[in-house]
Amino acid sequence: MPGSLKPGPKRRGSGTKEAIFDFPARATIFDARHPSRWLYQLRSGRVQVSCGREVILDYLRTGDFFGEECFLPLRLRRQSAKSVTPASIGAFQVSHVLDRLRRDSRFARRLLRSLAGRLEWRTQTIRDFVREPAERRLAALLYRLTPGRTGVGWVRLHFSPSNSEMARTIGTTRARISYFIGRFQRLGWLQRQPELRIRRDGLREFLESQA
Repeated sequence: MPGSLKPGPKRRGSGTKEAIFDFPARATIFDARHPSRWLYQLRSGRVQVSCGREVILDYLRTGDFFGEECFLPLRLRRQSAKSVTPASIGAFQVSHVLDRLRRDSRFARRLLRSLAGRLEWRTQTIRDFVREPAERRLAALLYRLTPGRTGVGWVRLHFSPSNSEMARTIGTTRARISYFIGRFQRLGWLQRQPELRIRRDGLREFLESQA
């Protein structure tokens, strides 16, 4: 069974060697005490990946693979993953992944593309920690969390991270997050009602002006 499964997800068959689990919001998929033993693919919803209690590494999107630490020795598996919305997740045993990589080139391309994309995001995050102020890092995070459709106007985030979670993601304090959120609201491209709403064109203009 995947990870620690707290609370237990509902499993449904897929007709393949992939198991599909439906997790409620805020459910633990795996953590450092119950490390990942499977490779996962997010089919719907959002998942938060973190390392320890202080660092949030990413918020995953539909199609992303995660839990790749299952290929490492147990002593090196430090990541945690939890659903932040109800989520449907495919799970693959390691032996099945290796077999499928050998015989299914489309699956191999999807997996490699997903892992390469996440590696690029983390490389960009490290670069931003060196080069960019915390305010711009927060704006970039909000842009990443904004639903990915074109156009202008207000859009509601699928979920709204708390100030504490945003602070753990961009490496600052909750007090500074509160200050930045207030400033973004005064600039006219963010609302909190209490969920976060973003005016996409305003956020893009802010990021371009700060470049």
